Amino acid sequence: MFRLLLSRIARRLRFGFCRLLQFVRIAAYSMASTNRLHGRGLRIFQPVHAIGQGKIKIGSNVVIGVLQSPGYLSDSCHIEARTEIAEIIIGDDTFVNNAFTAIAETTKIEIGCRCLIGPRVTVFDSDFHGLQVADRMNANATIQKPVKIGDDVFIGAGAFILKGVSIGSGTVIGAGAVVVSDIPEAVIAAGNPARILRAL
Repeated sequence: MFRLLLSRIARRLRFGFCRLLQFVRIAAYSMASTNRLHGRGLRIFQPVHAIGQGKIKIGSNVVIGVLQSPGYLSDSCHIEARTEIAEIIIGDDTFVNNAFTAIAETTKIEIGCRCLIGPRVTVFDSDFHGLQVADRMNANATIQKPVKIGDDVFIGAGAFILKGVSIGSGTVIGAGAVVVSDIPEAVIAAGNPARILRAL
């Protein structure tokens, strides 16, 4: 009985210490950010580095970070609307896991409502460097295209969503997928490059 009580106390102390440490990390990243995250009911459980000159719009009841998931204490999220015309939108009731990255250079990244985004998911609107050898150090040689992710999309851990992609509502993107072309509504897609496996 006494050992059980001590075990419970120790567990609560560990949990409290983790929450305190994470609170300090979240505050430090917030101070280092040049952009602000605002949304009614927004809950942030992992540090978010929000930067850039563009707009970041967060819907209602969005959650960023998960305690019981990899990278909770070791990683952070990076949300960057790089230029004044760039925009990142995250819709209502969307759940974003740890180590999420979204960078919009000159276009828009739009994530719909009620999406589930797994850990280490990355969304880019650009390659950020020219593809030809002579252009790789030339920022003007890059192409930017907007990204649109529909409502109720489930994106598995470690997936990459690249420039110009549209993902239809209700679709599942498998863990580790590299999405380089449009995916329709209500399908499961996975692989590199991501291909449709079956309809839902």
